[in-house]
Amino acid sequence: MKLSSFSYIFSVAQLLSCAFANTVHPRAPAGTARIWSAMQTDLVDHVYSTNASEITYLIHFYGFKIEGPKGTTTGYIHTTPVEGTVPLYRLYSIGLTDHYLTASEDEKDHAIKRRGYHLEGILGYLYPTAGAGRVPFYQLHNPLPDHYYTSSEQEREDASRNGWANEGVVGYLLPIEEDAPKLAVPSDIPKP
Repeated sequence: MKLSSFSYIFSVAQLLSCAFANTVHPRAPAGTARIWSAMQTDLVDHVYSTNASEITYLIHFYGFKIEGPKGTTTGYIHTTPVEGTVPLYRLYSIGLTDHYLTASEDEKDHAIKRRGYHLEGILGYLYPTAGAGRVPFYQLHNPLPDHYYTSSEQEREDASRNGWANEGVVGYLLPIEEDAPKLAVPSDIPKP
């Protein structure tokens, strides 16, 4: 099926307008969304989103690949502020081709004012401290530069052995289930 230019532009605009609209999954804890992750290997950029449509768009139009066996090794994040949570900011640097996540107001402001990032929005709300039923959300960095995030201790250790600097824990998420469904990426999205 061939789309008219208007239809194509409208469908792309719809996908872009919902970049931070959350994709709710039937098994997600109430008030949370799953964090999906994808990587663009040519540019060496990891991106994280609670919107499956945004990840699908990046796969089809920008050559990103889904990460992890199920499209994530992250977890669930609250979609609105909950007592004890803080915002997780998503920033991007065009010059560095790097997505950066932080729960720190000071780090966010420094990245914008001094490092050339711009704020893309709030990804969700996570816990700043460990607690029952929470998993750490690790941050790693390599000199290319690229930031990488995971809640998998094994992935963190593997990345550290392969030259990634462990930058600690950004915050704490609710864990993803071992048998969580994989992101279904349709193959019939029309290209321009």
